[in-house]
Amino acid sequence: MNKYFVFGLALLIGTSIVIAEEAISSKFVNALKTCSSSYSESGNFTTEGMNVTSQKRILGWEGDRCVYQETVKFSEINSCITCKLTKSQISELASVMQAYELVQKYSKEEVDTSKLSAVENNPVVKVWNKYLQDSSVCTITTK
Repeated sequence: MNKYFVFGLALLIGTSIVIAEEAISSKFVNALKTCSSSYSESGNFTTEGMNVTSQKRILGWEGDRCVYQETVKFSEINSCITCKLTKSQISELASVMQAYELVQKYSKEEVDTSKLSAVENNPVVKVWNKYLQDSSVCTITTK
């Protein structure tokens, strides 16, 4: 798969996670920390003039890894991302998301999702992208 496409898709996924962080941050972080298979959420946002639909689910433990799955639809592309996260990876993700949530609480800054470049330096996007670009942790399939 083209590395630029993967990077762009990773930014879209990171953007959807940041948007989820604004809306239901504690709920998502707690579900991820406990690998709660009862967690699912869907939403829509617009970036780069594209309407993006995202559905996130935590599927539960598979051995010693928590399975997180997200489907992202934009333009005519349907993607499915599956991440199998270790406890230490979950801890890192949760720590960054909680720290970001705390900063957002006091800064009252709105996240600009109009362009992918506007969120590429967001700490939540960066930590997720680290794993999204590691094929031993996350796999991305497109239709």
